[in-house]
Amino acid sequence: MLPRSKFLLCNRYKFPSTVPRIFNTPSIHTYQKSPPPANLPDSPLFYPGRTSMLRMEEFYNSTLSTDLMILSYKDPESEQKFIEKRRKEHLPIKKSVLTRDTNPFAINRPPPKPRGNKKRLPVPPEQSHETIPKLLRIDVHCMIKEAIHNKQHLLSGIMALQCITSERPTVVYSKIGVAQWKLRQGMPIGCKVSISGPPMYTFLDKLVEIVLPRMKEWHGIPITSGDQNGNIAMGFPASALSLFPDIEGNYDMFPLMTGFDVIFNTTAYTDYEGRMLLSGFQIPFTTRKKDPHARAAYFLRKYGPRLAIFYAIRNHAKIVTKETAEAMISSGAIVSRNLAQRLIKDYLERQPSEYFRCCWT
Repeated sequence: MLPRSKFLLCNRYKFPSTVPRIFNTPSIHTYQKSPPPANLPDSPLFYPGRTSMLRMEEFYNSTLSTDLMILSYKDPESEQKFIEKRRKEHLPIKKSVLTRDTNPFAINRPPPKPRGNKKRLPVPPEQSHETIPKLLRIDVHCMIKEAIHNKQHLLSGIMALQCITSERPTVVYSKIGVAQWKLRQGMPIGCKVSISGPPMYTFLDKLVEIVLPRMKEWHGIPITSGDQNGNIAMGFPASALSLFPDIEGNYDMFPLMTGFDVIFNTTAYTDYEGRMLLSGFQIPFTTRKKDPHARAAYFLRKYGPRLAIFYAIRNHAKIVTKETAEAMISSGAIVSRNLAQRLIKDYLERQPSEYFRCCWT
C-alpha cells in the first residue's frame, strides 16, 4: 500500500478525464497541462486577426509604392540643394543678429525668431525605401454653427462622422469668444475624428469610388493645395454627406446635414509628393484657377454682370485673357460704352476687339 503522501490531492484528480486542461497556477499534477500560447486557437486569449488586406492597402503595397519610389527620386545634387534650402535660417536683419558672435548681450540668450514669421520645415532624411510617401492618417472634422444656439444639433454631426468613419468622434470646443456670433469661449461648436489603419483605407475607398464620382460641379482639388509639408486638405458641402452609402440608406435619421473637411496626413516632405500620392489613389487635381470659364464664373459671382469685366481688368489685369473676357460676355456680362472706350484706348492700342461686341448699357 502506498503511503499517504503519494495519494492524489483530491478525488476529482484521480482520473485523467476530470483533470482541467488549463490552470493559471503552477502545475501540481502530471496530468495537468500548461496553457497553450495565445497565438493558437485553443487558447482563450486567442484573438483572430486580419486574414487579408483591404483593396486600397494592397494596391499601395503591391503597385503604388514602387511607382512613387521612382517618381519621387532626386539625384544627389538636387537632394542636397533641397536639404540646404530647408536648413536655411531667415534671421531678421538687425545689428544684434549680425554681430551675435561678438555681442556680449547675445550670449546665453535664445535665438531670434525667423524673419517674416516663417516656420522652419522639417529636413528630410536621405532617400531610401523608408522615405517613400505613404498615407499616415485622415482627419475628418466639421463645424456646426447651429450648435451655438442649441447643443442638440451636435448629435447629428457626431452620428454622421461615426457612420462614415466607423470611429467615435470627439467634441471640439471654441478657444476664443466672438461677440458678433454670440460665441463664448469653451462652447462646443463641432466634432472631429482621426482614423488610421484599415478604417482609413475603408473610408478612402468609399470616398474615391462612391462619393467623388457622384458630386456635381466638382472639378477636383486645386493644384496649389498643401501646407508645404505634404499634407493635403479638401472641403465638402453638406450635400456630399448624403452620398455616403452609410448615410444614404438612413437619411431620415439625421435631422441636420453639415459640411465637413478632410485632411490627408502623409509622410511626404513636399506638396508635390503628397499630391502624387493622392493622385495614385484616383483623387483628381485640377488647375481650375487657370481655366477661363472658371475665372469668368468667379468674376460674375463676385462682382455681378454689370461690374464683372470692369473689376476683373482693374484688379486682375494680369490674369484676364481674351478667353476669359469671351466667357464672361457669353455668360451675360455687360460692357458699358465708357468701359469699352477705355479698354480700346489703354489695353488694345486703339484697335477694337471682337469680343467686345455686346449690348451697350
